[in-house]
Amino acid sequence: MRNSFVLIVLLAACRSDSGTQNPGTGPDSGTTSGPDAPGAMATTIKAIRMNQPTNGAMVSLQNVVVTGHVTSKKYGHVWVQDAGGGQYSGIELYCNYGGTTPNCPMTQAQIDALTVGSVVNVTGSFKSFLLSTAPAGAQPNLEIDAPMITSTGQNMTPVAVSVDAATIAKAQLASPAADPYKGAYVTVTGAFTASNVMATEFSASCTSAMGTAGTTFTGFEATGNSQTLAVGLTFYKTVTYCLPQCGYPCTNQVTANEAFTSVSGIVEPEYNTNGQVYLQISPTTDADLPK
Repeated sequence: MRNSFVLIVLLAACRSDSGTQNPGTGPDSGTTSGPDAPGAMATTIKAIRMNQPTNGAMVSLQNVVVTGHVTSKKYGHVWVQDAGGGQYSGIELYCNYGGTTPNCPMTQAQIDALTVGSVVNVTGSFKSFLLSTAPAGAQPNLEIDAPMITSTGQNMTPVAVSVDAATIAKAQLASPAADPYKGAYVTVTGAFTASNVMATEFSASCTSAMGTAGTTFTGFEATGNSQTLAVGLTFYKTVTYCLPQCGYPCTNQVTANEAFTSVSGIVEPEYNTNGQVYLQISPTTDADLPK
């Protein structure tokens, strides 16, 4: 029999460029031209994650699959996986097209036009990034900076690798067992129920895009079987689930006692301005939180 989980809702997706960590929003490095840029090392995501290149090294990925994407006015974030998914299969592509010293050849419109399942080629520079203001214990995000993303015209359904809640639990950030799943698209099966809606845990001060000063919330907790998952709502352009604490319209609010049959999403190290560090799983579409 499946174990029953309880979702303790702690945050809401605040549509803002501030708040929790935006990986790669610090000083930028690396340049790119096209998918066949001279000096770009053809490789796989798994090879990059298991044997990290030097920061700034040019890399090239062929026929990888888009698993999620989100943009703001200044930055674009795209996650891709090696075809077939699995351990060590995913990584972020970070595009600074409007921030300080923009260096990305892509535009916000081009990234917004991507769809989950698009098969693309990528060239960019590898970076292991962590803000200088990160709290003790925070871990860097691995990313490909200033990417040139070229569509192949093909589509492939992303593959979520199955993982147990204990391996990617919120408190497992520093556990070696969680390393194979960082950046990857995963699924955790079980019965999940939302309850105890509160504004704590992931909160941080923010000024929203609508001009409302207050608190930003970017997800909720899922607890059960002595484990706690940190569930992020950061893919707010493709996920409609929300909690309305920032003054934004919220038409699909996660409510107390709302039941989900599983949780899928992308796993990444995360932290907030309260100094908390944790491992987070972020659903990329509503289908990742099925009822």
